[in-house]
Amino acid sequence: MNTPQANTSETHNAQLGWRDFLPCLWMLLGVLGVFPFFAAYGYTRFELHGVFAAITAASVVLFAMEAAILTAIFLKNTELRVQSVLLGMFFRAGIPLVFGMLMHKAGGPLAEAGLFGMILVYYLLTLVVETILAVQLVSQTSTIKKAV
Repeated sequence: MNTPQANTSETHNAQLGWRDFLPCLWMLLGVLGVFPFFAAYGYTRFELHGVFAAITAASVVLFAMEAAILTAIFLKNTELRVQSVLLGMFFRAGIPLVFGMLMHKAGGPLAEAGLFGMILVYYLLTLVVETILAVQLVSQTSTIKKAV
């Protein structure tokens, strides 16, 4: 079906708008929402080093989750949308775990303040949110493709 209207809808679906990046904002808000609890825990147990550990853990996990979501966003209109979720797993799990293990092995005040444990708890909390967002991204495009 090569009508002009069909061709314009295909090119419109290929362009990304600001609304496509709303899952990134939701992930940021989710991480910022639980950050005060991590900072308070870190401060009560390890004072300023605990707060720095909470900031580092939040930053690393947020970076990894945003990379996973961006992978799903950029590949959602292609035939690789399911594979994008699997590739996102590499970012989502690999970056925080490798960073946490390296920091734990290196030692220092952040490692002593429980950085690796904070990364793991942040990872588990944000994993739920990121998975829901990624599945919604994949399912939205598949229902649009079926309708067109």
